[in-house]
Amino acid sequence: MISKSTEYALKTVVFLSQNLEEGKLFGKKALAEKLELPESYLAKVLQQLAKRNIIGSIKGPQGGFYALPETLNISLLDIVDVFEGLEFFKKCGLGQEECDDENPCPIHKDYEAFRSNLKKTLENKTIRDIISDLDAGKAFLKNLI
Repeated sequence: MISKSTEYALKTVVFLSQNLEEGKLFGKKALAEKLELPESYLAKVLQQLAKRNIIGSIKGPQGGFYALPETLNISLLDIVDVFEGLEFFKKCGLGQEECDDENPCPIHKDYEAFRSNLKKTLENKTIRDIISDLDAGKAFLKNLI
């Protein structure tokens, strides 16, 4: 449903946010190793996240990526928007160009409800919520603290 870019972004933002208080910087290689993600692909994801101010970056040999204090309040939808765009929530479930209430595809009404619920969930869930669930043992993400 979501692209690899979005998946990698979510994992990376959560990981960086878990390390926010320590003020650590993580290079793309260290992040790729820790999260078991392809470095070259992750580098592009990190660039987009930094460009949109979801995470911070410092260039140079001693540089790296880090979470900003505001990162904790970012919704999952904000991250999805970077890589998928919000048009993602208007697309036909069967990939048709023209699909609406007047010309519905066979799954139009069901898929519309699914998209709406997904968007609402992503809108209401923040990075802080994800970390809280992880810390409380209510959820699990591979390779994260």
